[in-house]
Amino acid sequence: MGRVGHVVCGVVAMAASLVAQSAAPAPARPGYDVDFIGVPLADPVMQHAKETFVLYGCAYCHGVTLIARGEAADLMHSALVGADVDGSAIVPLLKAGIPQTAKLSPMPQFSDLSDRELHDIARYIHYARQEGRYKELADAALPRGDAAAGTAAFDGRCASCHGRDLDGVGRRYDASGLLAALLKPKALGAAPSFTVEARSDARLAAGRAAHGRLLENATPGEAANLVAYLSAR
Repeated sequence: MGRVGHVVCGVVAMAASLVAQSAAPAPARPGYDVDFIGVPLADPVMQHAKETFVLYGCAYCHGVTLIARGEAADLMHSALVGADVDGSAIVPLLKAGIPQTAKLSPMPQFSDLSDRELHDIARYIHYARQEGRYKELADAALPRGDAAAGTAAFDGRCASCHGRDLDGVGRRYDASGLLAALLKPKALGAAPSFTVEARSDARLAAGRAAHGRLLENATPGEAANLVAYLSAR
């Protein structure tokens, strides 16, 4: 069995041992290297994706939590990553690699990886970026929001799913609660279910994707504007 086969078998065996339905971190099994791979994730599919990211060397330069080392690209704030949809930008870049530039170290090409492995790497990059961006925005001192700008942003990005009747959301949450509900809704935050019904729920999948894109790309000012709008509802 070649290098790829050994890695994939190890990843699949480890992922299968994790508990999918719990939102808490899964316990590390004996021999699991937490310092190298990080705390196990409850979602076995995402854990598999994370191990693919780590074991093929991406974490060495970009960090398990996307805190880059040396001259590696900052994936936490990369415009290319923010524009990626289901690997549309990341996967071709992984296949081609990046030559050395005046500002960045070279990135090898990964054309020998399978399409699934490449998409697993992209999937984990988005997960780690969303986790990191949420912490950044939650910890930031947001500027004073502009409710009019927030209205326009909501109408352009949110109203197609949520409508304008928000059932007094501004009276039920303070500003920090509104920010959390906006960026990381509890209903979308649990580990995905693997039942046929849940996997076929296009509305749930679209909601996850939309809030994920918002979280990955929102500036503190844009977040503050949306909170200002929601506070008045």
